[in-house]
Amino acid sequence: MRFEIIRTARNVKYLIFLIAVPVGFYLLWGRQSGEQDGVQISALALVAMAVYAATGGALMAAGGGVADDRAQGWIRQLKVTPLSDAQWLAGRIVLGVLMVLPGVAGVSLAGLLAGHVHLPAGRWAALIGLLLVGSLPFGLLGLFLGLILRGKTAQLGIVVVFFALAVLGGVIGAGALPGVWEKIRQLTPSYGLVQGGNAVIAGHAPTVTQAGVLAVWTVLAGVAVILRWRQSSGA
Repeated sequence: MRFEIIRTARNVKYLIFLIAVPVGFYLLWGRQSGEQDGVQISALALVAMAVYAATGGALMAAGGGVADDRAQGWIRQLKVTPLSDAQWLAGRIVLGVLMVLPGVAGVSLAGLLAGHVHLPAGRWAALIGLLLVGSLPFGLLGLFLGLILRGKTAQLGIVVVFFALAVLGGVIGAGALPGVWEKIRQLTPSYGLVQGGNAVIAGHAPTVTQAGVLAVWTVLAGVAVILRWRQSSGA
């Protein structure tokens, strides 16, 4: 875990894409005055950019290096050590969750200092906790992509999936989508996480539907990872 965290933290692309970009977006477009449904607009923008950082961080940290490790034979080397398959898989998942924190912290600090977002300490804690737990399906999805794709193809696949979920989920561009796309949006984990975050900052708990969507995605992605890992035997 220590090795993987240091390796990920030294990745310049990770630092720029998942910390500098969401913070920059917030500073450019998130510092708006006024309220929407009794909630600061700047706070809603903070949730969107924090979800951007959390989902992207989990996807890329959990799955980004796996494809390269497979191509280089590093995973085969790990399999001859006392490290078990379960420990390796658990470590990758925990890594994805932990690497959510830098981006979320950066966006939260920008919201506090530049966006003047005023929330009770309990709501800040609940929001960060939700983002950590809600990043789990994205970490599993990133890990799955890393296990089925190789090298630059995996990196491209992760980026495409990230932006697709960000657009569909309302992380980027929060306006209503036409026709059936709006119904599809409500089934995405990114939408559930954004709406759950909005509920938390308004002083409410996420709805059963929002929590259920995240739970279903977590289970499905987890099953896909386990099946793929058994099929590939780490190759």
